[in-house]
Amino acid sequence: MIQGRKLKLLIVLFFMSLIPVVYSSLFLGALMDPYGKVSELPVAVVTRQANPVLTAMNEHHLFKLENENINQANADLRQGKVYAIVQFDDNFNDQLNQFVKNQQSPTINLITSEGLSYTTSKLLKNTMLQFTTEYNNQLGQKILTTMQGENIPTGVGQIIKLQNEERHPVKNNGTAMAPYIFSLTLFVGGIFINQFVMRTLSRKHLDFGRYWITEFLVPFIIASLQVFILLLVNQLFIKIQIDQMTLLVPFALLVAATFSSIIVALNKLIPGIGSLMVLLLTMLQTSSSGGTYAIELSGSFFKIVNAFLPMTYSIDGFKKLISLNNIDIWPEVFILLAFFTLGQLILVRAYRKHELPLL
Repeated sequence: MIQGRKLKLLIVLFFMSLIPVVYSSLFLGALMDPYGKVSELPVAVVTRQANPVLTAMNEHHLFKLENENINQANADLRQGKVYAIVQFDDNFNDQLNQFVKNQQSPTINLITSEGLSYTTSKLLKNTMLQFTTEYNNQLGQKILTTMQGENIPTGVGQIIKLQNEERHPVKNNGTAMAPYIFSLTLFVGGIFINQFVMRTLSRKHLDFGRYWITEFLVPFIIASLQVFILLLVNQLFIKIQIDQMTLLVPFALLVAATFSSIIVALNKLIPGIGSLMVLLLTMLQTSSSGGTYAIELSGSFFKIVNAFLPMTYSIDGFKKLISLNNIDIWPEVFILLAFFTLGQLILVRAYRKHELPLL
């Protein structure tokens, strides 16, 4: 028994010594080169026919382009399946071919969504602006060479016009970060609650009902108080604008319940080591949940891990309710309920493993 305790202590100390390097490696690794992975961003293209600009975009691998009609593109942008829509004028080719004669600029409309991802929206705009500027310069130089200075039309350096429509604008960076911060603070709050309950209230229980009340229900009640205080302070002082407050409250309570279920389950199933597992989960969620940049801008490891993190779905749900004005949160609700149920099953297993032998 003593040897076992010493081994567990050594494992804990060793892992604690690795915390800075693991945390920094995960976080920096996820955000190492977002600008170099812009080509991985799914973007819908709406056009009636192929055109040389779209061909150039494909050749440069500007984005991960997907041809769609406008209705499907709007639906995908709303659901976060694409991060932008590139829409060409219906008569884009005609205006481009006859620019020298008519001097009518063809237009590209870039539709973005700051509410979906604030930083990604900025990145998309800058990338598209840079591409359009370079393409206009090449096209203008070609016209100047062909016409050899005769009857050069005005605006030859700005032939193609790029317009931007912001579909879900957010007031500031704080509003954009709210889904991530709300999720992270509720998870960290759940960790502190669990530590408090374990140190002050936990004791051996002979029946599962009392065990469940002490180990899960009490932490969840405190977590619910955290939710109400968080939202109240936001309304009174921080004043992050929330599109769907009525739905946000029950969703935030579901998030708190899910986080409590997972945190309690891991701590009770493997005492001591469970706390380190929760810490590792926190690190993974901080780096891999897509809270700052779109997950497509991270490496393969982070893209895989992203799908298995509860905070991924709490962030997506909060985004829909805070700034996307989207009440279709059922996909996130069902997945969070699945995580909640998994935590409850692990808690039952922990009870049978550590409490039943006393009977």
